[in-house]
Amino acid sequence: MTSQIPNQTNALIIEGKGQAAVKQVKTPVPSDTQILVQVHNVGLNPTDWKHLDFFPQVGTTVGSDYVGTVVQKGAKAGTDIAVGDRVAGSVHGSWEVGVGAFANYLTTSPESVTRIPSNVPDEEAAGIGIGGYTAYFGLFQDKHLGLTAPDASSTTLPPVDQSKKLLVWSGSTSVGQFVIQFARAAGLYVITTASPKNHAFLRVLGAAETFDYSDTTTPDKIAEAHPDLVYAYDTFSERGSQEASARALSKMQPSKLVVILPLSNEISKVNDKVKATFFLFYSMIGKEIDIYSTHISQKEAEEDAAYLREFTSSGAFSKMLAHGLVKPNRTSPQTGGLQAIPAGLDRLRQNKVTGEKLTYAL
Repeated sequence: MTSQIPNQTNALIIEGKGQAAVKQVKTPVPSDTQILVQVHNVGLNPTDWKHLDFFPQVGTTVGSDYVGTVVQKGAKAGTDIAVGDRVAGSVHGSWEVGVGAFANYLTTSPESVTRIPSNVPDEEAAGIGIGGYTAYFGLFQDKHLGLTAPDASSTTLPPVDQSKKLLVWSGSTSVGQFVIQFARAAGLYVITTASPKNHAFLRVLGAAETFDYSDTTTPDKIAEAHPDLVYAYDTFSERGSQEASARALSKMQPSKLVVILPLSNEISKVNDKVKATFFLFYSMIGKEIDIYSTHISQKEAEEDAAYLREFTSSGAFSKMLAHGLVKPNRTSPQTGGLQAIPAGLDRLRQNKVTGEKLTYAL
């Protein structure tokens, strides 16, 4: 397939703070350890506009989540991912020149991708990267909640163990939808918060109980109903949600909370029994990084990259998608391709998208 790869490709390139435009650039060339993916569809995430607005790297390619076909593989690239495979994943766009999902071609590590089964269409697969990987890490990696991961060989959901409870704050977010499903696949009793309009949908995904996150009494109601609740995943992590999650957890025994934005200093004041950790998706890339006022050391990044390799090489995500145990986010397919993405990012900026992911065919 190498002979079919053009020398030039289109990509959404940062021009300045909050500004990006489609430009023709050199098609990236994979290293010996990388693969080249021809991108079919991409999915938008809040981090895409935040990178563009808060720390724009002029000349870099915007975008994180994608699905596409492997068209070239480096001679030393590991895993059994092969040319012709349809894969999805996420890259750290808007950070280094030549790295970003909003382009017709991208290079990445084969150890960072998930092979997509035939029952999952491109417009849905385009949104599994950041949401799915972040959910899995926070739930099952030892340094975070450290829960027991689902049996990847299972083709049916296990019974719910009501003694193993998990609170998912903001369950309708991209990460939240995956957290609920992975947790249910692991047999956990899932309690979640969301806008009431999304409650029925989240119960279909696997939530046993739903609460209104805009009700200021919700944390106390959850704590009263579940005094033994010791695990929580805050998939929003701002505007007081970290403190609300901590309030809902047990005041009598040690508990764990994982968040996806820098930790609030107020957590321990709200509940001194809570051990909170912050999971940053970009640590999976395996490189030392300073972002969101947070430093990820090379050692920690390599540990996270190793955990990602373990997850992707097991085929667990692909198997759960194939068996319908985990479904991609609800999506809202958009028209217009790369040219239309800036308008979609603006909708995310204005908080006009809830409970679904905007995806674009390229």
